[in-house]
Amino acid sequence: MNQKTKGILLAIICAAVFGLWPNCVRAVYAEGGNTAFVVLVTTFARMLPLVLFCRFTNKPIFETREDMKLGLRGGFFQAAAVLSAQASLVYLPGPVSITICFTQTLMLLFFLAWRGEAKLDAITIITTVIALVGLSFVLNLWSQTGHVSILGACLAFLSAVATMSRLYVFGQRTKTSNPAIVGAETFIFTMLFVLLVPLVQMPHLPATAAGWGWIALGSLTFSIGTFGMFYAIALIGSFRFSLFSKTEPVFTALFAALLIGETLHMGQYLGILLVVGSLAVYQYIDHKRKET
Repeated sequence: MNQKTKGILLAIICAAVFGLWPNCVRAVYAEGGNTAFVVLVTTFARMLPLVLFCRFTNKPIFETREDMKLGLRGGFFQAAAVLSAQASLVYLPGPVSITICFTQTLMLLFFLAWRGEAKLDAITIITTVIALVGLSFVLNLWSQTGHVSILGACLAFLSAVATMSRLYVFGQRTKTSNPAIVGAETFIFTMLFVLLVPLVQMPHLPATAAGWGWIALGSLTFSIGTFGMFYAIALIGSFRFSLFSKTEPVFTALFAALLIGETLHMGQYLGILLVVGSLAVYQYIDHKRKET
């Protein structure tokens, strides 16, 4: 199995692991937890294993001043992406916010092309757009009614820009640094930024053992997915990882159907077909292009 295949499989596994999280967080909220609690706990759960892994495998963290600066930059964008996405949900329905946030793949593609680090071609643009359209069907975007908040849309757009920025930083850093070190340095600063969350909203703890069980499961999924994310980006680059991360809502929908009995509509199945089909076509054409 070559490096690219390993990276794509790892990216899909990460999407599946991350895809379990929305079902966990809904259960946490139902048991009395709130956004501040969830953000603080999950950020710590993502940081701690990376730091301990680096510590026990003798991987030095913040070896140079430049590492400190890059860790700060990545941590800022990571915190901004998470917090602005959560804030947008106050003003927007989830499907609208998530669809806007996932425009980050197109943003990243055009940003890389602008910097001369990627070539724009029709196949890449078309498959990326089709995957985004498919995502909107998976999320039931077109069934949403009512007024779209401009503030909410701006916050979701800010999250997309921050996500694009953090993926670009991760992609650049993992070319020369160990992925675990990049992750640890990033999330140390992310944790420092999210410690400011209680100034806006005090955390509310779950009121039941079930709530604590769901937050534990969600934290575990985030921890595993975060490890995989940095290693997958190191293998296939930030754009390809971002593209295949569009399968995350697909897994979320499938888990919701399997775990809590939600019924998927025909439009959602069509969306799954569009997402998976567009990614398969992109990978097939890209493989053939490399052979010639």
